[in-house]
Amino acid sequence: MIINKENIRGQIRENFNLSKLSWLGLGGNAKYYFIPEDIDDLVRFLKQNLNKILIKVIGSGSNLLISDNGFDGVVVKLGKNFDYIKNDGLKIIAGGSALKSSVARFALEKNLGGLEFLNCIPGTVAGGVFMNAGCYGNDFSKIVSSVSILNQDGSKKTLENKQINFDYRSSIFKNLNSIILEINFKSEKSDKESILKKTQIMLEKKKIDQPQKIKTGGSTFKNPKNKSKKAWEIIKDCGCEGFKVGNIRLSPLHINFLENLGNATAKDAEALIEKIKQQVFYKSGIKLELELEMIGQ
Repeated sequence: MIINKENIRGQIRENFNLSKLSWLGLGGNAKYYFIPEDIDDLVRFLKQNLNKILIKVIGSGSNLLISDNGFDGVVVKLGKNFDYIKNDGLKIIAGGSALKSSVARFALEKNLGGLEFLNCIPGTVAGGVFMNAGCYGNDFSKIVSSVSILNQDGSKKTLENKQINFDYRSSIFKNLNSIILEINFKSEKSDKESILKKTQIMLEKKKIDQPQKIKTGGSTFKNPKNKSKKAWEIIKDCGCEGFKVGNIRLSPLHINFLENLGNATAKDAEALIEKIKQQVFYKSGIKLELELEMIGQ
């Protein structure tokens, strides 16, 4: 596979190690790694390489499990010119590569509420839309007004909230070959004191509940639908505490998080995930579904 680089202004690197892009610190090489300079550059790249290559767009890598075999295609990461935040009254507009926490801080400065939970979720807003990220009773489906996307033929389109088909940790983008460029968020008028109070409560809870300062990937499994217990409770009840394969273990602080203890491989993580799934199914009959996004095979 050879890509057309003609008149491309962004960075294109070959055989790029993807472990640098994953919070778990795992993964092999991508055939190509592309950071477009701007939207025009991205459109040109897509049109020149239409139907020639596999493309995978990633954000900050906070919930990625990348195969040791890497990705035999082009990994696209939106750069600094896609990282912007502005507002028009109660509407906040953010570029796809803006961090969730940055949007939350912007809302605070503008006295706009309803986005406090974004402080507790790592990664970009595009990634948040893609998986309908959420915590503490909130998720993206409740705050997104519309999303501007770029199809792989280079055409642009805007989807309204109802067209995005938000579901639990899912959206229409799971099945679309498109790139999320910009998100319009809804907010409500508030004041800094109220916003800070809500934010502090959530951050304190996260500090207690989730591992810090270690290579991790966030929640590994989705909470099963139509079950009274969350994934972590089911995993614990099924006796998975202390499970470890190679240098990947289940976090002793949050049993639905994986931790890389150093020099681990994606194969270790995949084996541990399979071990947990089998144990849970054997003990409870429940089939756990991954929340982590897997890249490569």
